[in-house]
Amino acid sequence: MPATQLQFYQVGSYPYPYATTGTGSALTVCRRYNDPCLAFLTQTSYEDEIVFLYLHLSVSQEAGRLQTPPGHDVISGMDYAIFRNIIWAVQSTQNQDTIIGFDPETGTVTDTILVPPRSGAALAYNGLYFVRSDGNVLEAISNSGVVLGSVNVPLGSSVQGLSAAPWSYVASDTSRNRLLVLNVFGNIIAKCPNPPGAAGGITAVAYDNILDFDQISQLPTENGAWGDPGTLYHPDTLWSPAPWMMRHNIYLANELDQTIYFGYFHE
Repeated sequence: MPATQLQFYQVGSYPYPYATTGTGSALTVCRRYNDPCLAFLTQTSYEDEIVFLYLHLSVSQEAGRLQTPPGHDVISGMDYAIFRNIIWAVQSTQNQDTIIGFDPETGTVTDTILVPPRSGAALAYNGLYFVRSDGNVLEAISNSGVVLGSVNVPLGSSVQGLSAAPWSYVASDTSRNRLLVLNVFGNIIAKCPNPPGAAGGITAVAYDNILDFDQISQLPTENGAWGDPGTLYHPDTLWSPAPWMMRHNIYLANELDQTIYFGYFHE
């Protein structure tokens, strides 16, 4: 079956909370003190900060910052374990043989899982197992660090950003300037060319698995409150264009123009 062709409807954008001076950004949607947030990190020439931004606001509003855990300064991929309230992370150039879990409120490392080393990794976690990629290979890894299986990334894709979504994964094929939706077997089921921002700059992806989208309007307001009924700022108003599959939001970090974009897929 051919892959579904998608477009990306941009809802909004934020500038990077701080400038990157290196290569590699990471995003995930999480809860911090029970507030739904976007966790952001990018590489700098010093110890990086993890910035937490409140979700579904039309302006960038910080919920707090943490230093990266000591000794883990080159994080390249993050995803969130909802039921344990920890952020899983991998690193690109050091500690390539570990996946760490840290508390989004304190930054304390609570888990360290030994895995076969792999550089430049992106990471996703679906609640059952990890998926890791170095841009050439996708690996499924158990919670104990055992590689359950691996596949070459379809069509020579260069995956730099990866995030778990319902029954699938959203990935950034950065060198080809497109987003991909992969099924649990690593096959491409949908393609979205030309994501927003500078071409070839998307290096991190975060699918929002936190918010209840029955209660989310298509467009956000500055304070997060609902707008008037019948407007795109009220959740009872149908989204237009209609989202692919279901209502959702996806966050994208574009390293070239140092902007975080967010929106959703539609056909």
